[in-house]
Amino acid sequence: MIGHRTENRDSAPSRAQRLAKKNDVFYQTVRPYQKNNYLFDLSNANYVFSTGYAQMRPIGNGHFLLALVQEDKFVNKVLERSTGTSYPAINSNELAQLLVKVPIDIREQQKIGSFFKQLDETIVLHLF
Repeated sequence: MIGHRTENRDSAPSRAQRLAKKNDVFYQTVRPYQKNNYLFDLSNANYVFSTGYAQMRPIGNGHFLLALVQEDKFVNKVLERSTGTSYPAINSNELAQLLVKVPIDIREQQKIGSFFKQLDETIVLHLF
């Protein structure tokens, strides 16, 4: 997250009125090929996100879900169901209809999610 602003709940757009919860993944619904998705990992629960993002609340591990939705295979499924050419977009209801395979064992999701989190952190360290 690179920035935020204070917003009154009454003036916020209707799709931006759900509060973020730690472990939520926010999926960019417009031009999803850009992969500007975000794992909300803050303890503070007073955040809502732009209407350009669908809020995904994983049953298991948020890092696992983020890695899954960043995969080209998933993005291609999203693009197949998107409308528009210059600014392809998918609505939250269409996004919710996509089926993905996940390990039933939450511990396996956590291990995979932790691996990708550590990999992302290592990449960031080497960029600077």
